[in-house]
Amino acid sequence: MNDFIKETAQQVEREADSQQRILDEKLMELHTLFEMSKVINSTLNLNSILDNVLLTPMGKMLIARGMILLWNEEKNGYIIERSKGFAKPELSEDFVLDEIDLPTALFVDELNEENQDNLSWAKTLKMKIMLPIRSSERLIGVLALGNKLSGEPFSPSEVAYLQSLANIAAPTIQNVMTVFRLQRVNRQLDKKILELNTLFEIGRELITTLDSEKILNLLSYAIMGEMLVNRLVIFLHDEKGYRLALSKGFKTNENLTELESERVLNEIFNLQEALHLGQDKGAISTETKKLLQRFKIYNLVPMQMQGKTKGVIGIGERITKTPFEMDELDFLTTLGNEGLISLENARLFQEEIKKKRMEEELALAREIQQKLLPTTFPEYDKFEVTGINVSSLQVSGDYFDCIALNDHQVCLAIADVSGKGTPASLLMSNLQATLNVLVEPGLDLVKITEKINAIVHKNTNYDKFITFFICLLDTETGNLKYVNAGHNPPILVGKDKKVEFLSTGGLLLGMLPNAPFECGAAKLQAGDWLVMYTDGVTEAQDSAGNEFGEDSLVKLIQNNMQLSVDEMKNLLLQSVRNFCGTVPQSDDITMVIVRAK
Repeated sequence: MNDFIKETAQQVEREADSQQRILDEKLMELHTLFEMSKVINSTLNLNSILDNVLLTPMGKMLIARGMILLWNEEKNGYIIERSKGFAKPELSEDFVLDEIDLPTALFVDELNEENQDNLSWAKTLKMKIMLPIRSSERLIGVLALGNKLSGEPFSPSEVAYLQSLANIAAPTIQNVMTVFRLQRVNRQLDKKILELNTLFEIGRELITTLDSEKILNLLSYAIMGEMLVNRLVIFLHDEKGYRLALSKGFKTNENLTELESERVLNEIFNLQEALHLGQDKGAISTETKKLLQRFKIYNLVPMQMQGKTKGVIGIGERITKTPFEMDELDFLTTLGNEGLISLENARLFQEEIKKKRMEEELALAREIQQKLLPTTFPEYDKFEVTGINVSSLQVSGDYFDCIALNDHQVCLAIADVSGKGTPASLLMSNLQATLNVLVEPGLDLVKITEKINAIVHKNTNYDKFITFFICLLDTETGNLKYVNAGHNPPILVGKDKKVEFLSTGGLLLGMLPNAPFECGAAKLQAGDWLVMYTDGVTEAQDSAGNEFGEDSLVKLIQNNMQLSVDEMKNLLLQSVRNFCGTVPQSDDITMVIVRAK
């Protein structure tokens, strides 16, 4: 009986010792977890936290290899953040897992067909057990461990300990990752602010000048300083065509004309986004790429305006030899576009200066031309004479003249030079000078016309000609001699309102060098009207494309024969303008009007 009691007491003691050992182990584990919690919560160093989470169980359980995988936002997948016990070839730098399905702790040997695919890497890397690291029910990582050196399996208490360790570490890891993410965002914001400040400063420098060469130099120094490069080319597409506008950092013996070949320019101006030649996937040809690389140009950045590439920046490698990040090329794109806007503003400013200078010159030419036309008209007892020229442009290709030969003879002329604007006005001035030299008392209208025709033919191209009408009026007798060289026949309206068109003459001036002309005659009596005009009167159009016409002109004269010549002039001009309405004047309007009293 005593032996039974003694044996029972010993068994109870052994069980008590066993329970005490288990309790001690639990207390030790709790103490370890508590200490671990204090350690990992005392730092924001992710590497230190991960080292403690990984190395503590490996040392405690004598595990040969292990790793921790964490979610990486930049790579959009799980990557190996910390590892121990692996040879370098075993772990690829490109190792990224898009997805991991691990709701609870899992022994790799128990993988089934459902999770074989996305966890097969664990078998390859000789992992024994994987435990999820969760924060807010989200899997942020995995703690994966290999076999124990003893070969013993993981006990349930050890699995519980490892899971507790993963659970304790999860919120700290999540917090650190959040801090890192915020720090990264802050760094990016700081960088963007710095870039914006840089762009503002450079932009302020660029707008201080409207000289294209200075803008290009300022832009080049800004790029080379910000990008830390010593080679730069800038191509532009402007009024000079596609060209290499600037180069920096090249030796004098380097011939850059190859970069301006039609093939190279066409290819690079087709770029729509920044390009690193080392990563090019066919945006430009291999031949062009090799050519650029031979000149040590490794990056191309298009300069765009309204979606069109108007320039291209080419830069060499960085002085520090570090590669360019994509956001740096984006910054260069913005800087290039800013420079392009400044160049465009400079171009528009220069064009505006040229335009104003041209307008001033044309205004001066108009003033000179108007002085060549009569501003006053001789007064006669039996006749009234007036004339007007209204140009459709700054200067006119129409001409009229009134030259008093003596107290009773006056030479009247009207002409229309083909074309408009400056070329026509120059030819008109030539005609005016020639006529004033040739006209003299006792003039022969046919000979004068022939001489003028020969001069015009000799000094103009085949597509330039002049319609011309000249007449000599005797203000005592009313006799009129004239030559019509292809001009709109002047309208002679008698007192009885009968109409005669003065068309006798010949071809337009300048058509043939020896063209024959003949002289016509008419007589103006009291109450008669003679209206000479250019086609700017009869061919004036309304909004529907209808012409004012010769008939309208004749009727206006017939219905208003009681007016003075100035009143008739103003009536005819206003009638043409009323007919056209809002349609702009498309041709010069010139009239010479004679009234017999």
